[in-house]
Amino acid sequence: MIRSFTHAAIFGILVLSLAGLPAAEPTPPAGFRALFNGKDLAGWYGLNPHSVDKLTGEKLDAALKKMRDEFPKNWRVENGELVNDGHGPYATTDAELGDIEFLIEYKTVAKADSGVYLRGLPQVQIWDNRQPSLYTAPDRNPNRGSGGLFNNLPRTPGRDPLVVADKPFGEWNSFRIRQIGVRTWVWLNEKLVVDDAVMQNYAARDKPLPAKGPIHLQTHGGEIRWRNIFVRDISSDEAAKTLAEADAALKTTLADKVLIERGVRYLADGRDEKADLYVPLNRAANVRSPAVVIIHGGGWTGGKRDAARELNIGTTLALNGYVGMSIDYLLATDTESSWPQNIHDCKTAVRWLRANANRLQIDPDHIGVIGGSAGGHLTSLLALTGPADGLDPAAPWGEFSCAVQCAVPMYGAGEVRDSKSAKAMLGKTREEASGLYKLASPITHADAKDPPFLILHGTADKTVPVEQSEILAAALKKAGVEHELVLVPDAPHTFDLQPKQQDLRPLVLGFFDKHLKPKK
Repeated sequence: MIRSFTHAAIFGILVLSLAGLPAAEPTPPAGFRALFNGKDLAGWYGLNPHSVDKLTGEKLDAALKKMRDEFPKNWRVENGELVNDGHGPYATTDAELGDIEFLIEYKTVAKADSGVYLRGLPQVQIWDNRQPSLYTAPDRNPNRGSGGLFNNLPRTPGRDPLVVADKPFGEWNSFRIRQIGVRTWVWLNEKLVVDDAVMQNYAARDKPLPAKGPIHLQTHGGEIRWRNIFVRDISSDEAAKTLAEADAALKTTLADKVLIERGVRYLADGRDEKADLYVPLNRAANVRSPAVVIIHGGGWTGGKRDAARELNIGTTLALNGYVGMSIDYLLATDTESSWPQNIHDCKTAVRWLRANANRLQIDPDHIGVIGGSAGGHLTSLLALTGPADGLDPAAPWGEFSCAVQCAVPMYGAGEVRDSKSAKAMLGKTREEASGLYKLASPITHADAKDPPFLILHGTADKTVPVEQSEILAAALKKAGVEHELVLVPDAPHTFDLQPKQQDLRPLVLGFFDKHLKPKK
């Protein structure tokens, strides 16, 4: 017992002695140099560039001096970490940096909103990604994760990260940032989150980034810790080689033509279902693009907005001048039906596009819809029903119309019949609620005022019989609705716009162009 106590006492004394020692100076990887020595604030000073950007003369000098004086009051070094208490000016490097590769680790707290400024300008964003996005603030989306170039304009490359790569609170995150000229790459925890995106000049958007500038570590209301801050300069030869390789890679992708904005909240706060936007890049500021809602299939109980079919449709549309909006909607479960919330969600997507038309450069008078299987059924129902049918949701955006100008249902049900998935959606069998099945059937609602239809169905479909599209076409014909039924020989139940049997892109794009791109 005495022996154990002696060992414990010696261990405690050793720990206390080590705690009093200064942290070891950080060891940079080969080719890098340390910007923070792990011991003191040497090489750094305090500056919030936004607070002085309009000051001159004595007022500027006084503000700069004040921030330098305040810097050590809000920033400290602790266990080899650069720590900010959530207040005060930003930590700013003495060094002015240009083309660089930059490494840094950080650890922050809940509700964080911070970032890394490059060349004195914002910023590689740091979020608490557990915060929800809000439909009332559609361009502020912490749930999409950290690492994006948040001060780029919305729906431009790099603005939102490609993936969510944040680690849980209490763990250290690591950035690797490469910047050559205005072109920027960001890796968060070894995952690529920004891929060769232009970092826009927040201070003067019509001008490129300055050739050099300091790095600022932003403070924004919550404690944040930084460590292992290293940088290496990229030579002109390396820069030219890297950009040439990036240019060659760009030719094999759609990255310079289509932006996919993922995880957009379009429903009321509290709903988890989201949308992905497919946006054509490089549009002039005065261009207003037609839009198309994309509704996935899955038997009303499954499926997702970013499946291969929806990706094919969305990119095809964006490459041809449309804004595509692929949505998730309420799905039925074994215990909960989804009717009529599923069709309400589809109609809300149309309203959302109109509510955000100016922001998204959308023509609100020319919106279409396309969907496959269960999404085909909802596509038809969306296009054929209006306020008089009682299926338009009261909110949100009740001031906007749910109407679409044309529809492309693919291998969906024209009439909802008894099945396991139909009962899951509606909550009852047809025998129990024949009126409900009639209300949910698109053929019930066809009238002469309905928009044009292009109906697609494969002749080898063993899931939804071709008869379902044929009865839809018959109902449209009887009502005097412009329509075309195209049967794709030997095509199975599920296909996108490029099945091996027939390339459907010219047909579908021609239909949308006719009805959504008015001749000037």
